[in-house]
Formats: sequence, C-alpha cells, structure tokens
Amino acid sequence: MSPYASVIYLLLGPALSSSKPIAVVYESSASYLSDLASSQASAFVDFEPFPSQNSQNSQNSQNPKEKRDVVAVVGMPRNFTSLQDFPNLKLIQSTTYMYPRLAAVPAGTIVAKYDAPWHVYGVESIAEFVIAAAFHWTYRLPQKSSQFAACGFGSGAPGKCPPDSELTAHPTLMSQTMGIVGYGNIGEAVGRRAFGLGMKVLATRRHGPFSSWLISDIDRLLAESDFIAVTVPGSVVGLINKTSLALMKPGAVLIPVSAQPVDFDALYQALLTRPIGAVLDVWPQGCWHFPDAFCGPPYGSEAQAYVQPHIAELKNVLVLPGVAMRDARFWSNSATWVSDNLVALLEGSPLKGVVRNASSSLDQVLV
Repeated sequence: MSPYASVIYLLLGPALSSSKPIAVVYESSASYLSDLASSQASAFVDFEPFPSQNSQNSQNSQNPKEKRDVVAVVGMPRNFTSLQDFPNLKLIQSTTYMYPRLAAVPAGTIVAKYDAPWHVYGVESIAEFVIAAAFHWTYRLPQKSSQFAACGFGSGAPGKCPPDSELTAHPTLMSQTMGIVGYGNIGEAVGRRAFGLGMKVLATRRHGPFSSWLISDIDRLLAESDFIAVTVPGSVVGLINKTSLALMKPGAVLIPVSAQPVDFDALYQALLTRPIGAVLDVWPQGCWHFPDAFCGPPYGSEAQAYVQPHIAELKNVLVLPGVAMRDARFWSNSATWVSDNLVALLEGSPLKGVVRNASSSLDQVLV
C-alpha cells in the first residue's frame, strides 16, 4: 500500500473494505474521466462514474461495502440525498468554481471548489463569449439553417421557401453598438474585440483604463446600445433594474457576465413586456459572497427559488449553463486540481480551494 493511501486507512480504520478508497465522479463525461484516469490520484483512488438514473448499474445496486469505501465525491451532485449512502464521505470536490448549498452537505464533510485562475479564464474567454453571443443573436445561423433545410430540401422544394430577401437578410455587427457597463479588464477585452469587428463602442466605468470609448452617461449607453455587456463585478448589486431596463431600446440585448448586478425579477418582467432580449449564462445564486446559497445554474426546485423558472420559456432569451469560462483547457486543468486535492486528502495535507472544512459548523461558515 502506498504511504498516501495508508493515511486514509488510519483515518477510517476497518470501515474501508477494498484495496483502494473510491471517488464517485458526477462530472462523468468521457474526456473528464480520461483526464482523471491519467492523473496522479489514480494510483491511490478508484474513480467510479455516478450512473444515470436510467442505468442498470444504479447507485442503489452498489453493495454496502462499496458504499463504505466512498471517501470523495467529484463534481456537483444533482440530488444531495444520495450522499447519505456514503457513511465515510470526507470530501465533496467541485470541478468548477461553483459549489453546493452547504446546508445540504453532510456534517463533517469538506467542501472544496476549483479556484480557476481569473487571468487565464476570467478575462479573454469571457470577452470572447460576449462577442460569440452577439454573433449568434445577429446571424441566428441554426434557425436559418433549419428554415432553409425545411423549405429547400423537403417535399415541394423550393416552392415553399420564402423570398430570398426574407430568408437571408440580417444585420451585421459592424452596423451595431456594443455598450459596456463596467470598463475594467473584462470590459476592455470586450471593447477591443468589438471595435476590431467594426462596432461602435460605448463604455462606462468607475475604475479602469482610459479609453476614447468612455462616456459618463450610463442612461445614454443603455438607450443607444444594441448589445449591453454588463461587466461590473458581482459586488455591484442591482445596477440593472426596472429603471435601467426601461431605457434599453427595442431590439437591444443584455449580456451580463455576473449575476448580482442584475435584478432578475425586473429582467423577467421586462422580457415579458418589452421587445428586448437577453443572453443569460450567469444565475442569481451566491457564489463568492453567500456561502449557503447555490452557486451556478438553477438545477432543481431549491435553486430555482432564486430565479423565475419560466424565464427559460421565453423566445427572447438564451439560457446557458455557465459556458463563458469553461473551455477545454478549463476542464483539463480542473482534473489536475481535483487530483491534487484527492492526493492531499489521502496524505493528510491541506487542500486547495476549501469552502468549508470538516470541522466547521454552518454557523461558522456563514459569519
């Protein structure tokens, strides 16, 4: 037995029955499992993907010995009641910067997240996402493809196709204005890309680099912009509210990159009653400042208490699960981070990205 693995046996004693402790992996895509399998931790931990509810090899079919061997959960469980099946669970290791509502986590369990470095993932990739959202909204390529496939290749084609001017007409980004609320590092990266595409750029700031795009009148920015990237930090709460949403011109699209600056109830009402749009890749749960709240997309009824669930039914909204920061590099580096923390757990060393220690009570965490 390796010296790392022997430590966990000293901690858990005879409760473990297999040659290796088990980490149940909820983030069980083929690529992520492959990264974990080739990681340092694979020498000391058996990784078992969490089966889907439709799988014949369901979690309920695991024998009691296997359940006792589970010392870590990797990823974000969709149903936290399943964690009660693991009496020796020591760690819930998130694979992203998001983490679960701590009140749902069994007492005595460490909760850790992947602290993705913002200089790698939080600036350029988010700025690229904003531009991608603007491109998608402007060109609507999937919709145009579906329309053309149906009328141009189906029975009776091409007689069912509308006139070419109706089928192909679209605006261009270079004829539109990108408004940036919060001209810091991310805002500057958005502006640089938008300007390079020929867009007019307007920006407001409290702090940040000087630019000829800066204006002092946020009301003007809201009224003149076709796309409004909200790039102020999450500590700015409620900046985009009923009053500011009413200033957006018809057809304008809101693209927030953090949730707290947006009043989601006001946004929902504005989307219901006004011809504006939104691309939502962030959701109003606690992540950095409210540890007892969910952090991430509104999976499940408890999380959806933070956001109007019917917002996903609106035609003028794109709802996304937080793709802006999480590219292929993110997931590869996440697997390395998770591996390091699992080895540290077995070694008895400090873990990285800890949100709650095993010895912390919920009251201590919420102070």
